[in-house]
This record gives sequence, C-alpha cells and structure tokens, in this order.
Amino acid sequence: MAFTVSPPPHIKEGVSVKKLMWSRFIVLLPLCLASIYLFGFPALGNLVAGVLGAVFIELAIQKTFKQKVTIGDGNAVYLGLLIALMVPPAVPFWLPFIGAVFGIGVVKHAFGGLGSYMFHPALATWVFLKLSWASLMVPTSVPQLGSLSDLILETGAGFIADASPIAMIGVLYLIARRYIEWRIPLMYLLTTVVLVFLLGDPLSYVFTGSFLLGVFFLATETSTSPITKNGRLVYGVACGLLTVIYGYFTGNYIEGTFYGLLLANAIAPMIERSTVPKPFGGVEA
Repeated sequence: MAFTVSPPPHIKEGVSVKKLMWSRFIVLLPLCLASIYLFGFPALGNLVAGVLGAVFIELAIQKTFKQKVTIGDGNAVYLGLLIALMVPPAVPFWLPFIGAVFGIGVVKHAFGGLGSYMFHPALATWVFLKLSWASLMVPTSVPQLGSLSDLILETGAGFIADASPIAMIGVLYLIARRYIEWRIPLMYLLTTVVLVFLLGDPLSYVFTGSFLLGVFFLATETSTSPITKNGRLVYGVACGLLTVIYGYFTGNYIEGTFYGLLLANAIAPMIERSTVPKPFGGVEA
C-alpha cells in the first residue's frame, strides 16, 4: 500500500487565498465609497496610491527574484487598501504609496512573504508612517459616534477608515462564510466594551471606523494571530486589553487600537504555544 506524504493543509474546504483576499477587499469597497463621498478626490487619490504602491513593489520584487507573480491572489491589493484607509484623508498621495512600498516590500517580503510575517504589514506601516511623518499623520478631527447619522457618515472622521463605521457591515457575510473567524472579534469587542464601561470612558469615542477596522480586518489576520481555538479567545482578550490600556491613559482609542494590535501581534506566538492541545496519551516535555 502506497502512502502519500504532502505538506499542510491536509483538509481542503474550497477556500483559497485568492477568495479570502478578494472577499475582504470587496467588503471594504462600501467604506471606500463613503470616504470618497465625504472627503472627495483626496480620499480617492490616497486609496488608489496605496493600492498602486503595493502592487508595484510586489511585482518588482517577484520579477527581480524570478518568483511566481502572485498579484492575482489579491493580497497586495488588499494590504495596499488597508494601508490607505489608515491615513488621514488630507495627506499627500505619495505618503500611502511609500507606506504600501514599505509594508509589502519590507514587512511582508523581507520576512518570507504571505503567511510568514510576524507583524501585520498594515499595522507596521502605520507605525512607520507615524514615526517618519508625524505631523502629516495627525488627523484634523476626532470622530465621535454621537448619533445614528454618525454611524452612517461620520463628518468628524479623522482617518479615511472613520468615514462610515456601518459601511463595514459586509463583514457579517465574511463571518458567516467563515472567511473571518468569529472568536477573535467577539472577544475583542466584549473585552473593550467591558473595560471601557468599568473605567467610565464614553463608548462614543471608542467605536470608530478605525476601531472596527482593527477588530474585523487587522486582528483577524491569520498570519499574525493564533491558530488554536482557545488561543484565538485569549488573543481577542489581549487585543481588547492592550487597546484599552493605551486608549485610557492617552485618551486616544484610535491610536490605542493600532498600537494595541501591534503589541498583540508580538505575543501571538506565545499565546499559541501555550494553548496547543496536548496530544491524546502525550506527556509533558
């Protein structure tokens, strides 16, 4: 009897990287349209610049090193869009372009490409832009969900992602199709709400578009989050805890979301290692 030995994954569910990435990209399009409606041409230019920068550097790297060109899987396009959503709408177009070049060229490919990086490329890029061009990365307004209309169109949006929190409602489709794992966003949301309530901070300053982008799209990146079920629950709690700690002591829950998630990325391997189920009949090492 012949045995076939092949690398993982061993269980195929008909879900490909291409389907996952383009699904996430499409779900973010209503948010992009809302931001273009609210901010006009600057938002459109920055979104296009982010995507072009990501595609340009990925194609350049893969052509230079004679690798298989993977632009069609949508990962570079999706990451470029995320990076552009995380900048203020008034920044010059070259900023998200350079950010996307850094995120894809350094954070993604220098660490081995898709599935190998330790930190989410969009989060690391945001920190890079924040440290390099601090004055440009300061938004001119602070979003606050004071009414239902703010949920639909937030006129006080600081970053492009803050334009319309409800425009990300398509994420429910991704969760229903299991393209996004529910444990991390659920525990992230619950932990944040409970802690903010206990600390007495207004939730209206917490539930912004940037926060929801972090909960549903940044925290759930498979490369930078645990793969075990219990690990995902713990990771979601850690994301919420780190976000609230930073947000409470600085008064800025948007930056708290991005910095908190980056720190959560750093401890994700430890969480995964401590939550791996012990094999049946196995003993402690």
